[in-house]
Amino acid sequence: MSDTDRVWEIAKHLDYCMFVTRFGQALRARPMSTVVNKAKGHIYLLTNAGEPKELEIAKDPAVLLAYSNGSNLFLSVSGTALITADRALVKDIWSPGAQAFWPEGPDDPNVAVINVTPHSAEFWDGDSRVVSTVKFAVALATGTVPSFGENKKVSL
Repeated sequence: MSDTDRVWEIAKHLDYCMFVTRFGQALRARPMSTVVNKAKGHIYLLTNAGEPKELEIAKDPAVLLAYSNGSNLFLSVSGTALITADRALVKDIWSPGAQAFWPEGPDDPNVAVINVTPHSAEFWDGDSRVVSTVKFAVALATGTVPSFGENKKVSL
């Protein structure tokens, strides 16, 4: 599997990310669910229209999606975001989980899509906690630097 394919696979597998935008001179992150479409080269996030992140994206469309399984798999995706109210796209990426946030369904005019076009990514695919702990202990005992798995930078 290519590194590019691995990036798309990790994003699809992990689903939830911390979605980061610029807010003035600061950065703002919030947890969001993603819908990955490798064929189109986009990652989608459903959101409420008119929220502050819409203004943040309008001022600076550069965003970051930070994924983690909380243990040994991490992915950082940098890209450009665009907000759209395209009803066909909303319906295409709609899920039962989205229904919980927008009970009126995909026709709710308050639903918008953040369309992220990824440009680059970096992933860390490490060993399990047990294996990492053993490697760490061996490294401490032997004065060597441990290898905790694979790290790749990828242009998309």
